Amino acid sequence: MTIRRITIRVPDVLHSELEACASAENVSLNTLAMRALETYMQERAVQAGRWPVAELGALLAPAAVANDIDEGNLLAHARRVREQIWRERYADAVGTLTAEHTPV
Repeated sequence: MTIRRITIRVPDVLHSELEACASAENVSLNTLAMRALETYMQERAVQAGRWPVAELGALLAPAAVANDIDEGNLLAHARRVREQIWRERYADAVGTLTAEHTPV
């Protein structure tokens, strides 16, 4: 893996907060910043409708092997669950919008 350097400029107050957080977590400021950036990128992928497949695979693989589930069945199940989650979120969003625009 190639490591590349970036430079960011932050206000003094934010820098102090980041240093305090890194110190409390016993990590370097660089490690804290990398974790924050990785988390941000994962959240963007989820918002865009993509799942962090590698992470999900690593989490689900032991359960799948223990229950003798092959990859195809596991992916089909994941798709069904994802569809259900999106339907529920859509229903909640529509319900909220409807309630907000209902005359009193």
